Amino acid sequence: MAIGMATYKRQGNLRMLVPAVLQQAAEAARELDLECEWAVIVVDNDAGGSGEEAANPTGDSRVRYSIEPRPGVTSARNAVLRAASDCDVLIFIDDDELPQPQWLTHLLRTYLERDADVVSGPVQSVFEGPLDPWLEASDSHLRLHRSHLRTGDEITRAATNNLLLDMAKVRELGVGFDERFGLTGGEDSFFTGQLHKAGARMVWCAEAVVDDLVPAERANRDYNLRRRFSLSNASARVELMLADPGLDRLGTRAVCLARGVAQIGMGTTMAVSGRMGGSLRRRAHGERFVMGGLGALAAGLGVAASPYRRKKAR
Repeated sequence: MAIGMATYKRQGNLRMLVPAVLQQAAEAARELDLECEWAVIVVDNDAGGSGEEAANPTGDSRVRYSIEPRPGVTSARNAVLRAASDCDVLIFIDDDELPQPQWLTHLLRTYLERDADVVSGPVQSVFEGPLDPWLEASDSHLRLHRSHLRTGDEITRAATNNLLLDMAKVRELGVGFDERFGLTGGEDSFFTGQLHKAGARMVWCAEAVVDDLVPAERANRDYNLRRRFSLSNASARVELMLADPGLDRLGTRAVCLARGVAQIGMGTTMAVSGRMGGSLRRRAHGERFVMGGLGALAAGLGVAASPYRRKKAR
């Protein structure tokens, strides 16, 4: 079994994350009576290998560190898949996260008891400092979109920030991360959407929680509105690419366009009334609707956001 992560210039996070997941692997093996070897796979997307020392300062043989020089989250995640080709189970976690107690035990127990091919769990935002008033009013930090799910509920898509994969099923279906999403995000949603479409059983584990460590520079209105646009854009692109060619895809494109226009109209009304009435909450929710609508509309028109595009050095 392996725990995998793609990383890019987050040495401080790696120094906390790698020991944390190794400890959880030992606890899960003990609690679930598992007789298996564990590996932690760290794929560094920095060609200079800046994360090597942070990933494995003690030279632990269980840590497999490698470099994927091709930029883009898709390249790095595919490198994790290749490095785990000899494993029965691979658990993805992001390099800016930390697992809560029993996270891995809960994921594995759900996998074993629910006859699942894929298991996903919740991600909770943890901020460095006090929240920007706009961010708090918008509720975007609460990640409520899956709060209604219970353990064992079936899902159709998932992110790789908290994801267990049965590697035999992944190999059987021949699915990998699509390079067209390398700079846009959404590669994980498309990957799991393909798995589901091909027949993989995907379930939720409400108890397997990881904390997303949000730095202060991301806890503000501007960053979160840009993120809302890119997430909505990527989600709509995934819907389009999962749809069958022909009438199904045409219908999906029409839905994306209509949804985008409707969200822009509703959001504009909310934002304007919030400003006029002095309601920061209504204004913030309206502005998020507008950006989400713009993202969906752009995808329907064939435009892809590129939030992971790197700035060229001068």
